[in-house]
Amino acid sequence: MSREYPTVVVYGTGNHAEAVFEILSLREVPVAGFLDPDPAKRNTVFCSRPILGSEVAVLSGAITFHAAVVAVEDSDARARIAEMFRTAGVPLFSAIHPSAIISPSARIEAGCVAFAGAIVGTGAQVGEGTVLHAGAIVETAARVGSFCTLAPAALIGPRSGVGSHTFVGARATIMEGRQVGHHVMVGAHGLVLTDLPDHVLARGIPAVVVDSWPQRGRLET
Repeated sequence: MSREYPTVVVYGTGNHAEAVFEILSLREVPVAGFLDPDPAKRNTVFCSRPILGSEVAVLSGAITFHAAVVAVEDSDARARIAEMFRTAGVPLFSAIHPSAIISPSARIEAGCVAFAGAIVGTGAQVGEGTVLHAGAIVETAARVGSFCTLAPAALIGPRSGVGSHTFVGARATIMEGRQVGHHVMVGAHGLVLTDLPDHVLARGIPAVVVDSWPQRGRLET
């Protein structure tokens, strides 16, 4: 194993966690094991590593490690678990696929995951706990907030801004300079040509607001 990286633990035991473990393995990052809230999974094996316990074991100090990767899809859950690790004094670790392209001038905060072919351009910023799926692109000087999810091949245009806890669907595009709020969902293949406020669902070409999000049916009219 590489001595370049700390020993990490991965929170989650679903498909997303399996994919994150693959990234860490390709990077030769030592993985001590996994965490899962289900007590029945403790002391079983996932991806050839032990399931060590849950949040309780972390907060009690029963298990120790150098850093953690939160490998769950839901952005609110990622934020909650990240706060738990912060409380326990455990730093978050970013899992970056070897084929991802990250500009030296870009800033990626702790706890991010970048899958194969993701690109973060010159001067771009990606917030804590954000997930960039395969082929997602954050263009020059764009800003993506914390705990966002960019689905496969999503494109954030140059100098655009995306608020925290926002989901940008597969092959959706935020055009250059557009500003998208917090807790927004942009549907797959959507084309955002105008700014979007907080807490909305937008879809279509061009994308238009069709509902509130994540609590549906609360859009003011």
